[in-house]
Amino acid sequence: MKTSKIYIIAILSLLGFIACSDDNDTSPALTKIIPSTIDNFPAGEYILSEPETGNPVIFTVTWTETMFHLDGSANPVPAAPVSYTLQIDKAGNNFASPQVLSATSSLSTNIYVADLNSLLIDGLGLTPNVSSDVELRLIANYGQNLAGESISANTIPLAITPYAPTGDLKPVYLIGDMNGWDNRNTDFIMFRNDSDPKNRIYTYTGRIQAGCYFKFIPEESLGSYKAYTRKDDTTLEYIESDGGAFYNETEGYKTITINLSDMTYTIEDYDMSEATQWTMINFVGAFCNWGDGNTDPAMTPTTYDPHIWKISLNLSTVEYGVKFRANHSWDNRWCPPNPDAVPYGITEFNPAGHDNNISLAEPGDYSVVFNDLTGHYVITKK
Repeated sequence: MKTSKIYIIAILSLLGFIACSDDNDTSPALTKIIPSTIDNFPAGEYILSEPETGNPVIFTVTWTETMFHLDGSANPVPAAPVSYTLQIDKAGNNFASPQVLSATSSLSTNIYVADLNSLLIDGLGLTPNVSSDVELRLIANYGQNLAGESISANTIPLAITPYAPTGDLKPVYLIGDMNGWDNRNTDFIMFRNDSDPKNRIYTYTGRIQAGCYFKFIPEESLGSYKAYTRKDDTTLEYIESDGGAFYNETEGYKTITINLSDMTYTIEDYDMSEATQWTMINFVGAFCNWGDGNTDPAMTPTTYDPHIWKISLNLSTVEYGVKFRANHSWDNRWCPPNPDAVPYGITEFNPAGHDNNISLAEPGDYSVVFNDLTGHYVITKK
């Protein structure tokens, strides 16, 4: 019974310690704090994968209770209310800009995959599919009135690789000598075979001038020089650097492929021996009465590469979809094997087994890019 009374008095006293500045105040004084210690993790590296369903726990963080000594007592006591905030920051940043992983009054907390991934990318600015070093620490907030905080006795270092979330189909562009290293230029957009968000492969087949240096810049980095650069003969890295540019020695057509899932790339020569130089590529659909009377608008070839065509237009209707044809002729048409591949997809030239159209969700203003060498397209609603 005596022990219980002392414990209750200690708790009540701590809630108001240093709250009174009266010289005659006889409340117990907080003389020492034993900070929490975060328990060791079972692993030091985590590679996050997007969950098929739900938002599972990636790990559980546990720690010891923060304890307090009053009036020089050798015996520490717990106290309430104490709340714990688990923070995360980039390694070496000294928690100058920490993000909150969890806040709780318990001595443990579950961390969930999707929540952690979002915080890493949006909060800390980490790059998907790239391992980064981070640190975790715990802040204990205690008392009322003139409250205080205690930082955990240790930090936990981790290496974490976030994933690129589903639905994140942001464009990637070439930037380099071909556009004067203009880091806001979007003339050289890369294509994709489909619009599956889990497929992180981008490709570009086109002319590359002699002596050309270039990199790959995603839309979120436009206006900066943070880009996908050359790490070695097969591997990319996503950094802001003056170096790391790819180099094309001789004039020619190349097929460039980058895989942002495993951060690899290939650059191969493209055989132009059977390529047709079209004088006109048309964008056609119900919006122009399917080109009746040659009303289907002509796309504009780029000045850099006559095989890549562009058009911006308003589609009053998207009924039955759209497609591409050359010289107002149905004998020269490109049709998609997958009509639902939007905004990215690929078409086949005069396919024997189908005559599909590209399905669009709604009327409106659209931007269209088409590569007549490969049949790739990008169709985006503005």
